[in-house]
Amino acid sequence: MKPAILAVLATLAVAPNAAAQEAADDGWRVTIGAGALYAPSYEGDDDYRFSALPSIEVEYDDVFFASVQNGVGYRIINTPTLRAGPIARLKFSRDEDGSQTFAVSGEDTDDLRGLGDVDASFELGGFMEFELGPVTLGAEARQAVSGHDGFVADLSAELSNRSVVLGQNVMFSIGPRARLVSDAYSETYFGVNSAQSAASGLPVYEAGGGLHSYGIGASVIAPLSQDRRWALVGIAGLDRLSGDAGESPLVQQRGAEEQFTLGLLLSRRL
Repeated sequence: MKPAILAVLATLAVAPNAAAQEAADDGWRVTIGAGALYAPSYEGDDDYRFSALPSIEVEYDDVFFASVQNGVGYRIINTPTLRAGPIARLKFSRDEDGSQTFAVSGEDTDDLRGLGDVDASFELGGFMEFELGPVTLGAEARQAVSGHDGFVADLSAELSNRSVVLGQNVMFSIGPRARLVSDAYSETYFGVNSAQSAASGLPVYEAGGGLHSYGIGASVIAPLSQDRRWALVGIAGLDRLSGDAGESPLVQQRGAEEQFTLGLLLSRRL
């Protein structure tokens, strides 16, 4: 599954629960959903495809959470203003044949041929969220123990508000975000060694770490039932690849620095 989809799915997986905080009597809460995403074929591409968005998230007592999209985490610190704890995420593989499990439109890209497959990456780290009134500051740092074997840090600030629309409390959120990565991460996805250059036709390129991307994301969560079990979630994001990732020949010759995403998800809390 491509990185762009995973980034958006993380937002979609959490969003329905923001519209429905009431937990079941035993503390467990399960939310399932499905929708569609319009996003680049791979991170850095200028061709876009529609993909299906299956989603399932499990939470317990507002402390434990688990999903393929949002990872597995535990809020060791869980106060009204501060939440923090360990987290593990799975970053799916990138296949050089351009195939995508959930793609429903468009053809598999040839841009990655000769660059080799990137295995799935299991990332371990920690997260923190700090609320300042309507603004939530977020930070997450993870080290991969397989796949790209690199370090990733995600930073965000989100302004949230609610408004009554057709008798329902609709939640809006918007804010900037940025990603920093290590040399290993950037080299894996955007570097080109001599063997890859000969096979792909791209020039040799050594990609270093640093500021990987920055942009802005927004979401709208609209409950569709009085008990808030059903919700419609819309998301949009615009990010720009920066540093060595943005200067990579894969991006400059075959893709684009600007990355746009648009998604819509229907969810139900069980």
